[in-house]
Amino acid sequence: MVLAPAQEALEVAQTAYESARSKQAGLRQSRIIQEQARHLQTELVTVWKLLPQEQKFASMAVEISELARSSRVAVPGMSYGNSEVSKGLPAKASLSFSATGNYRDIYRFIQRLENMEPYLVIEKLDAARAQGRKQKASHAVRMNIKVTTFLKPSPPAAEAT
Repeated sequence: MVLAPAQEALEVAQTAYESARSKQAGLRQSRIIQEQARHLQTELVTVWKLLPQEQKFASMAVEISELARSSRVAVPGMSYGNSEVSKGLPAKASLSFSATGNYRDIYRFIQRLENMEPYLVIEKLDAARAQGRKQKASHAVRMNIKVTTFLKPSPPAAEAT
C-alpha cells in the first residue's frame, strides 16, 4: 500500500518527463528550421542583388561581343531568347552564338566568359574544327555556345506627377 501511491507518482512524472522531452525535441527542430530559413533568406537577398536587370540583357550581348573581339575570336552574330514568367520572378534569358578562332584564343574567351557576370552560365557548348581552307591552315576551332542567365524584373518606371 505504501508503494502504490509512489509508483503512480513515478509513472505520472515519467509521462510528464517524456512529454516535455518530446516537446523540447520538437522545439529544437523548429529552431533549426527557422535558422536555416533565415540563412536561406539572407542568401536569396544576396543572389537577388547580383542578378542583372532585364534592361541589362542587351548590353550583355555587346559585352560578349567585345570580350570576343579582345580575345581575337570571331562572333558573327547572336540569337537570344527570354522566357515569360510571373511578375516579380526572375526570367531565364539565353544568348546563342558561334565563336571561331584558334584554340588558345577560344580557351581564353571561354574562361573570361565564365567570369564575366555572377550568374552567367554556359548552358551548351560544342566544338568542331572550322571549315574552309584558311581555317584549316591555322587550326581554327568553331564553337557553338549558349549562355544563360536569370534577369530580375526592371523596377517600374517613375510615373509623372
